[in-house]
Amino acid sequence: MLRTTDNYNLYYDGLISEEQETNLKSLIMQHQISTEFAALLKRDYNFKILNTYGEHQKLIWILYKILGVFALSALFAEEPHPTGCEYEARVDFYIEASGNFEYELKNNLFLYDDYGSSDECIERIALKSIGFDKNCRIRGNMGEMDVNDFVKKITAK
Repeated sequence: MLRTTDNYNLYYDGLISEEQETNLKSLIMQHQISTEFAALLKRDYNFKILNTYGEHQKLIWILYKILGVFALSALFAEEPHPTGCEYEARVDFYIEASGNFEYELKNNLFLYDDYGSSDECIERIALKSIGFDKNCRIRGNMGEMDVNDFVKKITAK
């Protein structure tokens, strides 16, 4: 199992009310994602947490329900990474007032000049197990989507 150090950056123009904070905490508990996400709205919108790649889609839906228009970037970097096989995934998300959104996932494998790919890395690439999901760019409208519809829509095929 890949372990990751995850860095989230939230871009939101409004002020966060106490009601929004309360609603965020409630939805986090209801959808069983990391309770550490509750601190996201109190840390200048920058947040570091461990091992949340599998939860980020639900977090995006929750933030939409709470905030409406916002943008989010998240960087998931494997930790610790094997020498010769440094991996990260980046997610960028933006939603408009109309509910139209764009979600993009990009995976990167870094191989540095001072050493080549490790045997483990070569094996992981051959097995196609290096990445989380396929790179993708998905557009849509959240409209009346529930959390399951949204997660299914933005999960790369």
